[in-house]
Amino acid sequence: MIKRIILILVIMSHFFTAFTQPFTPITYTPNFKQIDIDADRCPIQLFVSPSGNDSWSGNKGLIVGKDGPFLTLERAREEVRKLKHKHLQKGGIAINLMSGIYSLDKSFELTADDGGTEGSPVVYRAWKDEDVRLLGGRKLTAKEIQPVSNPTIIARINPLAKGKVFQFDTKALGINHTANFPDVFSDGGGIFELFFNGKRLPLSRWPDDGYTTMKEVVTVGDNKTPGAFIYQDSVPVRWAGNNNIWLKGFWRVGWENPAIKVSNIDKTTKQITFKAGLQAGIGSKYNRPKGSGKEQWYAINLLEEITKPGEWAIDFNTGIVYFWPPSDINNADIMVSQMEQPIITANNVSNIAFIGLKLEASLGDGMVFTKSNLNLVAGCTFRNLGGRGVVLDGYNSGIQSCDMYGLGRGCVVISGGNKKQLTESGNYVINNHLHDYGALKSQYSAAVDLYSDNKNQDAVGIYVAHNLIHHAPRDGVLFAGQKNVFEYNEIHRCAYASADVGAFYSWLDWTIRGVVIRYNFIHNTVGGVNPDDGSSGTFVYGNIFAGNRTGVWIASGPDHTIQNNIFIKNTGPVFGMDDRGKGRGYATNKKLLGGINDIHPTSAPWSVTFPEMPTLLESHPELPLRTKFSGNVVWIKSGEATSIKMGKENKVDTNLIRLEGNFVTDKDPGFMDANGGNLGLKVNSPVFEKIKNFPKIKFDNIGLYKDKYRKKLPTPEESGRLPEQNPWKDNDTDTYFGT
Repeated sequence: MIKRIILILVIMSHFFTAFTQPFTPITYTPNFKQIDIDADRCPIQLFVSPSGNDSWSGNKGLIVGKDGPFLTLERAREEVRKLKHKHLQKGGIAINLMSGIYSLDKSFELTADDGGTEGSPVVYRAWKDEDVRLLGGRKLTAKEIQPVSNPTIIARINPLAKGKVFQFDTKALGINHTANFPDVFSDGGGIFELFFNGKRLPLSRWPDDGYTTMKEVVTVGDNKTPGAFIYQDSVPVRWAGNNNIWLKGFWRVGWENPAIKVSNIDKTTKQITFKAGLQAGIGSKYNRPKGSGKEQWYAINLLEEITKPGEWAIDFNTGIVYFWPPSDINNADIMVSQMEQPIITANNVSNIAFIGLKLEASLGDGMVFTKSNLNLVAGCTFRNLGGRGVVLDGYNSGIQSCDMYGLGRGCVVISGGNKKQLTESGNYVINNHLHDYGALKSQYSAAVDLYSDNKNQDAVGIYVAHNLIHHAPRDGVLFAGQKNVFEYNEIHRCAYASADVGAFYSWLDWTIRGVVIRYNFIHNTVGGVNPDDGSSGTFVYGNIFAGNRTGVWIASGPDHTIQNNIFIKNTGPVFGMDDRGKGRGYATNKKLLGGINDIHPTSAPWSVTFPEMPTLLESHPELPLRTKFSGNVVWIKSGEATSIKMGKENKVDTNLIRLEGNFVTDKDPGFMDANGGNLGLKVNSPVFEKIKNFPKIKFDNIGLYKDKYRKKLPTPEESGRLPEQNPWKDNDTDTYFGT
């Protein structure tokens, strides 16, 4: 009993201390060092060219039939190994890729034998900023494409596309990845993709834009029993008899949208029955068994639904592709993705750099680093890939000033460091333009992802700054780990095709600690900072949130501080929190508890670095302990600034929430030029009188900047800021931003 009383007193003392001591802003700076490489100074310069020859010496000068550049990357790699075996000169080796297309049918693989040393890196770069394209696909020529002539096929073509649809035979051309879609899938379904003049061509779909909805669920189903529903449009009637129909939709919740093969369409009853089931069935989980009638879906890959330029479909039975070219095929760059492996892999490699290269037209990722150290990817372009741009795990490595777009999944997956020892990785992601991603796997594909595919990989001490992120169906950043800093990033127009999202999103983890989200500009997007399902430990400071669907929502997670931010909305709230953890049983959740036990919270370094951790499990961590919303500027025209959705007893519990010192106003609080988009505060802004020590947010420092790898900044159109680039068709007046 005495021990129990002492423990209670310790916990109460901890709460009291946390809420009575003056709050000190976190000024934590991650332990990282930018890699600076001057490839021109490398004493050894090798050259590779599409018109080279692997029997030549790798010299720059091209003397036809005698000597000149290598032809392949593999030959250059072999030469590097030879030179290293003799002696790697101080200053390193530069492999200069000359202008042109380098088609790969397998990954360019680098191992420990291929790296450099500190001060003597191995650098693969585009020579003199020339256009160097590494392709994981093959080009199609106009001769390989013919107009459709089969009368049966012509009869099936939509009247809008008559005379405009062309075809090519994948079997005759030796094109791979043409097998049937799986019965259920949530990505690209494993087939190749088609690109035209650098842009991904979309599979045909109906409706062309947006979704249709169910009318009523007939069979909810499960993983063994396929679901069935009544449709409410007349269009599906014309698909009856087709045995290759897949429907993609949000069948149960707004954050899962698998495609499912259709078994039967009954024209009389207007019932669609699936061939395969889903574990949790179909129909809104909030409106079982008949559903809500709002479940969104669309049909994909139907010849009959090619109705506008760019759309295509494949007949899985014949292997013939039908497509409506966006322009003249005789003057087009037409690509078919083929390689499913990463274009470049680097395993256990140190001191290597890739500069100024373009990686594209692959079904897989661009670059994948494992167990890497002191590596740099800079000024590269990753586009039209089925996977991610860069996957990087290791230490002291950076991704800088790259452009990534048109990706099937996310852009950057990054991990490193040691969670148990809180050893920082020193990895960084800075000054990158990341946009239009998640084309194939829309859910949980982020511009920057710290969760990693391998859940055993840690993310400690990662720095993510000055990135421009926009136009994606879901999250901007999936954050996790410890002692990670996100600052000076701009995120906008994301999460337009999902629910339960955030510009910054995390979930179900009490070991997330020391994550700093500061000085970011988050606007015109759905969600702001959303630590979901008990996710913990963020310091949200000095950010600017603007837009009706943007804010901060704490979903029952402990130890969040939201301080000195600016919120701009028409109608409140801008901040919300709930205590869902009590009703959902977070106190006994195996994932949450397992994460805490794995890091030994009562021992150093965790007990020292994060002193709240030793007693966390005894202090009801299923509740949003020690939540602070203080010193924020809230400019709203109507409504309340906060929404506290907790039980009566929790609303008055001072151990859970502190709301204080916020400046709520219905007038411009003194911006430089709110109408013109400059949201920096004037020197004489009343904010500095109302809120003591409010930071002078350097608005002009947010986003991209010029450096040696990024020679110019994107235009407003390239940045996705034009009004017509708004992904929402209608004005979005919904104020909901939580989970």
